Amino acid sequence: MKKKNPMPIFFLMMIAIIIVIASGCKKNDTEEDPTVPVLTTSAVSNITTTTAKCGGSITSDGGASLTARGVCWSTSQLPSIANNKTTDGTDVGSFTSSVTGLTPGTTYYVRAYATNSAGTAYGNQVSFTTLSGGLQVGDNYQGGIIAYILQAGDPGYVAGETHGLIATPADQSAGVVWNNGSYTVTGATSDYDGKTNTNTIVGAQGAGNYAARICYDLVLGGYDDWYLPSKLELTTLYLNRAAIGGMTANYYWSSTEYAPSGAGNAWFYATFSGGYSHYGNKENTYSVRAIRSF
Repeated sequence: MKKKNPMPIFFLMMIAIIIVIASGCKKNDTEEDPTVPVLTTSAVSNITTTTAKCGGSITSDGGASLTARGVCWSTSQLPSIANNKTTDGTDVGSFTSSVTGLTPGTTYYVRAYATNSAGTAYGNQVSFTTLSGGLQVGDNYQGGIIAYILQAGDPGYVAGETHGLIATPADQSAGVVWNNGSYTVTGATSDYDGKTNTNTIVGAQGAGNYAARICYDLVLGGYDDWYLPSKLELTTLYLNRAAIGGMTANYYWSSTEYAPSGAGNAWFYATFSGGYSHYGNKENTYSVRAIRSF
């Protein structure tokens, strides 16, 4: 009896295997190629002589994981990642970037960017101009308005460096008590150091709606280190009130306790009564203007 040749069956089996493998490797017709991300550029804030804050908002990753995001900037329009740039994570959503190494008094152009396997996309272009060299009282700076620049002889003065006080652009309260319902001696008696005073008061008084706590809890312009000014810091605010603006109330609380009777009184400043410091009962309701140091 003549034997059948097994080769055709073998070849048929091999062809079937190849077809199965090929069909497994074939791309799903419904699968789409990734596209570049979709994003916008945020407004620029906290502009100084050499730094600024910017960022962006990524609304779509384009169907592929992000590998980089940030902002890029240049003195020429339409900056790209070939220019100066930040790298700020790989998540979809909003992000903030620190733009550094800038030149005073210079106009810059900024775009947010995001990169995935399909390429790099850019947000809309925004521009800003850094402050001119030499900060001055009244300049917008680091979340507020410069209220005072330290001079030689002032506590905290460092030769060759610029430091001072920044006031919020508006009052935090038009009328609030100094204490938290109890006449506790807090020990916040410094005439110069409102930050230490504020921390001392909050440590002694705890939670509540009172002058030092309002400043202590304040988050404004990206900063959370605001405090109630001391007696002499509040005096500088009064002296520079025209440049600071918005100081319209008659009396403002300081963070300085009146030492001879600290349990019941604290210093305030009378802005529309000739400008003078005086002490008053902690239960009086006076205005509050927070400051921070830089």
